[in-house]
Amino acid sequence: MSNRTSTAAEDDRPVGGEIDLRALGRGLWRRRFWILGPALVVAVLAFLFVELTSPYYRATALVLIENRDQLAPGGGGQAPQLPDEQAVATQVQLIQSRDLVRQVAAKLDLGRDKEFSAGDGSFLQKLVGLVGLGDVDGDQPVREQVVDKVAKNLSVYPVSGARVIGIEFVSTNPDRAANVANGFVDAYFDIQRGAKRDQNRQAVQYLSEEIERMRDRVSEAEGKVEAFRAKAGLLVGGGGTTVTAQQLGEINTQLGSARTQQGEARAKADLIRDLLRQGRPAEALDIANSDVVRSLVQQRSQLAAQIASEGRTLLSQHPRMRELAAQLTGLDVSIRTEAEKLARAFENEAKSAGARVAALEGRLEDQKSVAATANDQDVQLRALDREARTQRDLLEQMLTRYRETSARDNPDALLADARIITKAAAPSEAYFPKKIPTIVLATLGAFVLALFAAATAEVFSAAGRRPEDEDAAPPPPAVGETPVFGRLQGAAYQTPTETAAAPAAAPPPPGLTPSRAESIEVADAALVSALARQLAAMPTSSGALRILATGARADVSVDDVATNLARILSESGRRVVAVDAGGGAPRLGDEATGPGLAELLEGSVTFAQAIHRDRGSRVHVVPRGGTAYASLDAAAQGRLGVVLEALALTYDFVLLSTPGGVGAADAFTPHCEAAILVSNTGAGDVATVDAHDRLKATGIEDVVVLLKRDIGPDDGSRLAA
Repeated sequence: MSNRTSTAAEDDRPVGGEIDLRALGRGLWRRRFWILGPALVVAVLAFLFVELTSPYYRATALVLIENRDQLAPGGGGQAPQLPDEQAVATQVQLIQSRDLVRQVAAKLDLGRDKEFSAGDGSFLQKLVGLVGLGDVDGDQPVREQVVDKVAKNLSVYPVSGARVIGIEFVSTNPDRAANVANGFVDAYFDIQRGAKRDQNRQAVQYLSEEIERMRDRVSEAEGKVEAFRAKAGLLVGGGGTTVTAQQLGEINTQLGSARTQQGEARAKADLIRDLLRQGRPAEALDIANSDVVRSLVQQRSQLAAQIASEGRTLLSQHPRMRELAAQLTGLDVSIRTEAEKLARAFENEAKSAGARVAALEGRLEDQKSVAATANDQDVQLRALDREARTQRDLLEQMLTRYRETSARDNPDALLADARIITKAAAPSEAYFPKKIPTIVLATLGAFVLALFAAATAEVFSAAGRRPEDEDAAPPPPAVGETPVFGRLQGAAYQTPTETAAAPAAAPPPPGLTPSRAESIEVADAALVSALARQLAAMPTSSGALRILATGARADVSVDDVATNLARILSESGRRVVAVDAGGGAPRLGDEATGPGLAELLEGSVTFAQAIHRDRGSRVHVVPRGGTAYASLDAAAQGRLGVVLEALALTYDFVLLSTPGGVGAADAFTPHCEAAILVSNTGAGDVATVDAHDRLKATGIEDVVVLLKRDIGPDDGSRLAA
């Protein structure tokens, strides 16, 4: 193992492995004063900080942004348009402006307050001011330094999801914090009103000038209308119409009346003629209404009554009766004559109305010609009148706006586009520092940092890892010092206590040359712990190290060496699995061994069923199983590489113990990277050298020979002390 041990010796990192929490806890308990001390110191410092630091109070005022122009006098009473997010953000920037901060600082005289005062300045600043290169006016109430301090303590923010702005101010005095926050609100409202006042004044001045110009335009337009109307003769009569239109209407009215009279007269005359032809002239309404006809009809009625009375005593041929009949006939003729007169009168009236209709129709045609001639001039007149009416409407609108603007010029009528929701009140509790949370958090933070530092120091100082066996051999020396494992130089193996009494070394047996013996790495089996520590220090980032443990002869047992090596590696914090392939493994105690490697290769059990736990350590053990490896079929033996590869993915070391003797380990050497050859004979044993060369020939570069001795038949084979 020359290459691997040299690499491990050059690595100066501490021994890797899992952290023993109990040992780490004991180490932290030893360092408890280094953990609690800083925590207590920080707690005291935090207490002094919160007691000596001036408390800061924060006062908050809330302002609702809205459009209140429509609510002011003359606003029209329309629904106001709500401001959007950009408008709210603009108002936030306005409140945070240095001009507003400077105005509030000057109004509240914050420059004379010790919290915001700029101070007298350093000696150098005074000297520069005395030579005329700086400002030495120490009585100035508001400086830019004061403005900076006030602006630093001011916080203006829009409330998410609402048209509300929050104004916060921080001060060491709660009353001052509330007064300054309310001062910013009042200053903001004053700016709003001042801006509206200036806007109203500009609007009033502009409208007054425009009204004067519009009045001149209206007068000019109306003058043009009247001049054109007089020139064109389009005089306006009653009802707002021209004389020509009125005359045309009157002629139409007269013509209609004449035609009506003509029709009525003709109708009456025709009716009377029809009744005369029928012999019933008295039935006509116009005839009956005549006084003459009414008198004749009355006389006829009386005469008819007299004839009837006389007819009771006289015959019809009686002279009296004939006289009465002649009188009745004369009355009928008179009535008929009167009816014919009325008919002729109506006919004459109809002729007269017809003549009047003809005359009116002539006048109407003449008036139409006059009206047609005046239409073009009337179109021009209407255009001029529309222009004058438009100018007049504009003048009326400007007058209305002027009156509304003048009404808003009153300071009491000016409304800011904002409304106070909550005025800032003096806070009763300081927001900084929070005494109890500050002390608790500082102490807890210091405790955690001190605990982490102590745990880190404990881990890196190896105090938190599992201690090595106190009786184990010391770690191997560094590269360049005397090697741990001696070289086989042809001398027989002797313990340190027997060196002086040992006989002279015998010459090497035949077939054992010095060059072959010098190439073998040999170690005393008593130094297994040193070998284990050297292996534990090796990095295993490239995968698990698979180590073959076998005997030089068939009668050499390797189970004690494998058990000791596996347990020491496990105590160093490495993950170790010992696989018994016939050479032995850590004993599982009185319990049954259960399934092992044979069943795992046959596929009858899983890894969880085949892997067991060593009762005396954290070593995992895969026992031999119910069948020897040589008795398994070829398919089961072919799965050995797969099983070892799977174990190498989980563990840091895979220790495979096989039977000893010539060729007994040949089936396992292709799957291992290093080998431990155990021998109980002298260093000049030919079988040991041949077994070593056989392992090297199979491809294992790192082979270490461990020499152990037999104590006696009663004690059995044990590790050399």
